[in-house]
Parts: sequence; structure tokens; C-alpha cells
Amino acid sequence: MATTSTGVEAHIRVRGQCAPGELVKVSLDRPRYSREMWMLRAELDAHEVDATFVDRVAHVKAFPKIAALERLRAYVCLACLDELLVRSGETPHKPTTKEQAFDTSVVSANAKWPRHFARCELHGLIRPTRASPDIETAILTIDVIRDCHVVLVIDARGKGESTYWFDEAFLRKVFGPDIDIVESTFRIDDQATFTTLWDAGEYVCPLCLREVLKRSGLGNDPTDVSATAQS
Repeated sequence: MATTSTGVEAHIRVRGQCAPGELVKVSLDRPRYSREMWMLRAELDAHEVDATFVDRVAHVKAFPKIAALERLRAYVCLACLDELLVRSGETPHKPTTKEQAFDTSVVSANAKWPRHFARCELHGLIRPTRASPDIETAILTIDVIRDCHVVLVIDARGKGESTYWFDEAFLRKVFGPDIDIVESTFRIDDQATFTTLWDAGEYVCPLCLREVLKRSGLGNDPTDVSATAQS
């Protein structure tokens, strides 16, 4: 984590870059300690800061100006800040390649993420859910769900009922032809059944899933399930 200003944070958020001289490393020099942070020169100008430059670092000693600049503090990913510095022609804190700095993918190629998360090329880091292969295919091809009856699966094991989407043919293949699907809904009440379905399904991005359901005319209401997806 790195400390910077709100203006610099805004450039990082959109993976932008700064013009030469637009970024300034500022040292807020209090009597007992100093704190360095990158800011925009425009932010210094807006607060009429009279800084002393030493080795390209703007030293600010006046307490009212320090207090004003500290109110602009923002906390950002250090790697993201380093990438902005490289894109803007400044020296990063840690070695950062231009390929990494100018990588415009939603999640950078060298990113690491916690367990149970995955990378979606459209939505970044997500906690994946599960769906049947036909639904996954519709997501990957940016198409609609075709020629299958979509079923709302409700995980009723706990107080909060999580919902999932699978096609009926897939459910009957996994659990047999006699499973109890009522009004396009299948309820799961035990751990073994849930684990079997979870292991059989495919990982999908929940945001992509929501979009494919809308494209397929299944609506925003999780209980609004059409009898058959588009042909």
C-alpha cells in the first residue's frame, strides 16, 4: 500500500499517465518526521504551496500547508503507483517493466489474488459461481442460452438462500431423471447434493452470468425464469 493524493489516485484508477512535470514527489516535513508522497503539481498550485525543491523533491514545512495537503491523501496499490510512474516517465519504487506499466488488461498479467478468486477478462477479479456447460458456452461466446430449459437452483441449507442457474437436462444427467423440479426451481437441502452439483458445474463469472441471463430474456428477478431459453 502506498500513500498518494486524490489526483494521482484518479490517474491510477483509469490507468492514465501524466505529462512531464505534472507529477511531483512531495515531502511533508514536520518537526519530528517527514512523509513523502506523490502529488499533482496542480494540487500544490491550488493550495498555493511554497515548496523548496531539493533533488527534485518538493519540501513543505509550513504546518497549515502540510495539513491542507494531508487532507488530499489517498491509499493506493504500490504496484499500480509504480506503473503510473513508469508510464509518466518517473522512477518507480520497485523495478517495473514498460510491458507491465502499459498493460491495459483488466487484471495485469503478473497479478496474484487470494484463494477462491478468479480472473474475468471483462470484470477483473471475481468470486466465481457455478453453472451448467450450456450456460458457460453462452457466456464465453457472448450469445444467448439456446435450446434448453433453465432452472433456478436454490441452496436452502442455511439461513441465506444462495441461487444458481443450471439447465434441466444437465441437472437430470447429474442427479437422475426423477429429481423434483417444481416450477423451474430445484431446491437443495443437504451438503452431499450441493457438493455433487458444485463439482459437476463449470466456473463462471457471476456478472457475466447475470448479463447472459438478461440477454436470454430471463429477466432481473431470480424467480422470473422462462420455460425455455431462446432457440
